[in-house]
Amino acid sequence: MSDLSEMEKIRREYLEKVESLQDWEQQRKFVYNIRPLDVDVVIDDTTLREGLQMAGIVSPTPENACRIAVMLRDIGVERIEVMTYTRSDRKGINLMRDEGLGPLLAAWCRAAQVDIDAALEMGFEQIGISHPVSFIHLKKWVDKDVRTLLERVVSAVEYAVDHGLKVFVHGEDSTRADWAFEREFINAVAEAGASVYRICDTVGCGISDPEAPLPNGIPAKVRRIKEETKIPAIEIHAHDDLGNAVENTMAAIRAASGLYEKVYASTTFLGIGDRAGGAETEKVIMNCYFHHGVRKWNLKLLKGLADLVAEAMKYRVPLNKAIVGRSAFAHESGIHVHGVKVLPLTYEIFPPELVGQKREIRIGKRSGKHGVKLKLEEMIGREVGDEDPRLLKLLQLLKGKFVKGRRRTSLTDEEFRQLARDVGFKV
Repeated sequence: MSDLSEMEKIRREYLEKVESLQDWEQQRKFVYNIRPLDVDVVIDDTTLREGLQMAGIVSPTPENACRIAVMLRDIGVERIEVMTYTRSDRKGINLMRDEGLGPLLAAWCRAAQVDIDAALEMGFEQIGISHPVSFIHLKKWVDKDVRTLLERVVSAVEYAVDHGLKVFVHGEDSTRADWAFEREFINAVAEAGASVYRICDTVGCGISDPEAPLPNGIPAKVRRIKEETKIPAIEIHAHDDLGNAVENTMAAIRAASGLYEKVYASTTFLGIGDRAGGAETEKVIMNCYFHHGVRKWNLKLLKGLADLVAEAMKYRVPLNKAIVGRSAFAHESGIHVHGVKVLPLTYEIFPPELVGQKREIRIGKRSGKHGVKLKLEEMIGREVGDEDPRLLKLLQLLKGKFVKGRRRTSLTDEEFRQLARDVGFKV
């Protein structure tokens, strides 16, 4: 084995530097590689449209829909796509307008004048017109030829633009579309006045690999749209059928960097939506912030909005949900707790407070002395000696519960507090 004395010196200098950086932003820049983007990332949250299409979800009351929209605005979301078809939807929209959200709201429409007229009547300034672009999806209109279908979309876009609306066109099933037809489609709606084309990875078959070819290579799609069409901006709307929605959304954002002035990311909070859902708003925001240094969003509200969405829609957030799950910053095993105690960065990629979370030390079957001691010190507000007889007795009690006993779940705070009292601590 070679002499590692120089490496030991480097290790100690590195750790001293990390520990000396009390400011998280300075620490982040030192520890992680930040790759700036040359494109403005705009979050187009569709929790209140796509999210509400999730089978089994409870539709929020108009008041809760408004609360969700307000929090999205406060986080820094710049476009909010909403449902408009029911009386409840429209009441929620009116409440959002009262909160000053009007310019952010976008109505989802079919390529039909009746939908566009309804959006105009409700005072929308922007809409999305959705229409299939894959031959698989066009099976729904097998009695009509592609020219007729395309002319219908173009007519709808022209009508909307003539009435002062900013128009996004959603290319349903883009990642299974024949490129020659899709290119014709995009150029036709661009000439009709559409501002943004939405790449819809409708069944989640998109591939993030920059070398993957069309139709399902996401970066290739972004490049070809730029090279061969006249649309001013693009959007990515990725589904999670294969678990790749965030990856494919980020692939589109990175591919758009240096090519477009803006790239829109159509996302839902917690990833709720049809079937397996889509890319999570909170994950895309954090990936843009963490890897690319985008600092345009109020991250502290992420956990709060997750809780609100869960409450309003009777949705159970998985404990291990990244960023906003209850266990995302919870530690039980002895090795993990020891690492967090020595240097939180050991097992926490960023401080929990950054996203409105807090660290939680849990006492369970796999807790060791470090975890018990740290939890105890948190509760009593002072240090406890390693050889304090009360601590040792507490460890024995816990060992009896979990190792010799049948307890399989971690203790609640109140249960741990009572055990601490039983051995003599004033908690």
